[in-house]
Amino acid sequence: MLQNVRVPYYDKWRKIKMLSVDEARQRMLNTIPVLSTEKRGILNCAGYVLAEAVSAPEHIPPFDNSAMDGFAVRAVDVKAATEENPTVLSVVETIAAGHAPTKQVLSGQAARIMTGAMMPEGADAVVMQEVTELFSRDSVKIFENVSENQNVRFAGESVKAGEEVMPPGKLLRAPEISMLASLNCAEVIVHRKPTVAIVSTGDELTPLGERLEPGKIRDSNRYGLYAQVEEAGGVPIDMGIAPDDEAETERIFRDALAKADALITSGGVSVGEHDVVKSVLAKLGEINFWRVAMKPGKPQAYGIADGKPIFGLPGNPVSSLVVFELFVRPALLKMAGHTHLLRPTFKAVLAESVKNRDGRVNYMRAILTEQDGHYTAKTTGPQGSGILHSLVLANGLITIPAGAKLAAGATVDAQFLD
Repeated sequence: MLQNVRVPYYDKWRKIKMLSVDEARQRMLNTIPVLSTEKRGILNCAGYVLAEAVSAPEHIPPFDNSAMDGFAVRAVDVKAATEENPTVLSVVETIAAGHAPTKQVLSGQAARIMTGAMMPEGADAVVMQEVTELFSRDSVKIFENVSENQNVRFAGESVKAGEEVMPPGKLLRAPEISMLASLNCAEVIVHRKPTVAIVSTGDELTPLGERLEPGKIRDSNRYGLYAQVEEAGGVPIDMGIAPDDEAETERIFRDALAKADALITSGGVSVGEHDVVKSVLAKLGEINFWRVAMKPGKPQAYGIADGKPIFGLPGNPVSSLVVFELFVRPALLKMAGHTHLLRPTFKAVLAESVKNRDGRVNYMRAILTEQDGHYTAKTTGPQGSGILHSLVLANGLITIPAGAKLAAGATVDAQFLD
């Protein structure tokens, strides 16, 4: 009589196709939703992404004005002015910023003018104050000539009325917010920032402040992921630690999804047969368990539940943080309306020989330095996925192809982490 033979879980795991980083990331990004929009006042929209184009309702600046303190003149009147033979002009008025001129500048005349003040009719240039001398109440000596239009800022020089100033997808920083104010735009339509629930999993984890019992480790991933979500422009929600209990883990995960736009878990997505995370994730929605051809971070889970992305990250701290950087960060940026999702990559020269004996691409932690436009990369030492200090020392990642043996002086792809 034949007996049922249970297939070991690791055999099932090995049958899952190994995906490249680019393939896995693109599969994920193809399903990531862009969040809805909201109207926000410009004092409360720094770090948000525009959802609609912004156009100028008027010229900026709205009128021709002086670029400096000095005297508005007709350039032809001072073309012969020198230090030895100054030109003398009569001063018809003083124009302060915020006040319109009242007189026209005629031949042989000048108007004293302050930075930003409206140019008077008839004047076509400004002589800076440092090369002038008032020698009576209504006369000025000009010691230097100017060309027509010199030191004048023209209406519409920055932005013309009707011109698109910012496209959809533009990240709002201090310059953009200042420009919005210049455009008399008090409110804008932006994409919401994603709220992201973060859950650590496993009975082995000990919260901060508690005694570390034998066999236990500190829960570090949740805090690192919280910071990464903030750095990516998301709003993190700390959901604590889920124990190795299926019912309680399911309750925490469902509660997290009810509160957030996305869920990140760490731990429980590897080969272990008794991890409850995989079975709970499978209940929540359409979840795929991936083997990605990368080191660190081969085991991952990704899927959608109730229209919300779920990212199952590895439990090793370096793996968790690196997978976030390469997968979760671009996903959160897309949710927030960004159009540029990946960090720039560039070439760096190795300062030491490097070997990658694995059949997967290795994202090594490195110290990247720049001199005269050229970058040098040096690894941060031992690169184990549990050696968190390798990331603490690093300011970037370098990409070492599968099976590569690279000598010092070889060129590799690199990217900064900040």
